[in-house]
Amino acid sequence: MEQLRYKDDTDRSYGTAGMAIGLVIYDGDDLLAEINLDAPAGREMITMTPDFYFAGSPVMSARAAWNQMVKNYNIAVGMLVGNVMCRHLVGRHAALPADVREALRSLAHEEGAESCQLDEDEIDSIFEKAVRYMNRVFSHRGVQSVAHDFATALAARRSMSRLDVLEQLQALRML
Repeated sequence: MEQLRYKDDTDRSYGTAGMAIGLVIYDGDDLLAEINLDAPAGREMITMTPDFYFAGSPVMSARAAWNQMVKNYNIAVGMLVGNVMCRHLVGRHAALPADVREALRSLAHEEGAESCQLDEDEIDSIFEKAVRYMNRVFSHRGVQSVAHDFATALAARRSMSRLDVLEQLQALRML
């Protein structure tokens, strides 16, 4: 997974911007707690609310719980793809390399099989849909401008609360 590692702090900022944009686009912004570029080793830069890690409830039907887990998996794949698409299309002005796409697919398969027990066809469908969608999103000049501004602000501030993120990404709602 070397091809998914961040090259530098700027790359990390664009990746995090891509995840935040993916989260907003997939209507998961209510699951965001905060962003911290300087998160200690072993912690994610994006902290999600406990609802994102939802494992079920005795008062909820098994079907409803599974649907919620699949929804959260879709959001996670959108964030993962958004991270890499933003880094390449916005930060580097380059297309997504085939080896990076395959590394993403591998991660999507691991998570989909583990978290939702999805089969390969279901995972591929979710992954391909996310790649096509995020490619269109991050190819849009307006989104590129928002992503650049967000990455620049995040690099300067180093951390943002949920409300700070939503304020920074408000322009997405107008595109």
